[in-house]
Amino acid sequence: MSSRKCKYDADAFCYICGQFIKVRDVKYELKTSYVLCEAYEAYFDCPVRHQDKPWAPHVACSYCKRCLEGWYRGEKRSMKFAIPRIWREPKDHVNDCYFCIVNPRKRRSGKNAKPIEYPDLESSSAPIAHDLTRPVPEPPKKLSQKSCSSLSSNKKATRLLKLDVICTKQ
Repeated sequence: MSSRKCKYDADAFCYICGQFIKVRDVKYELKTSYVLCEAYEAYFDCPVRHQDKPWAPHVACSYCKRCLEGWYRGEKRSMKFAIPRIWREPKDHVNDCYFCIVNPRKRRSGKNAKPIEYPDLESSSAPIAHDLTRPVPEPPKKLSQKSCSSLSSNKKATRLLKLDVICTKQ
């Protein structure tokens, strides 16, 4: 692809669903959100990829984070889709660049406002919804050691878990 910059920054969009994240909304960096990445891999059966590339988003929206981490903890939550948005390197900025084609400035609030249109491109395949052949997966029965440590330290910090509780390998 040419060296020209995209119209909109890749990190203005969610890596998981591909939707625009408003400036005032919280963005969650994938490189520091270990539990989110583990939940992503468990739910979609593939790892988070392309985090070293400038043409892929490096953040997730709060909706995707809440849904995936809740599902991972065993709550009755699930994503709206079975296959997430798949990112590939775009060939050009005119016809194949997701960040140049999607225009978040057209977004208006209100009951009759038109939503932002998110295209299905060669460089960015749209999410595919759950159906009979792609049901909502079952969450894992046991958390990984890293997830257990992260969860217990968060619970201890908020005083929801006693300080003498430890995580062990089983």
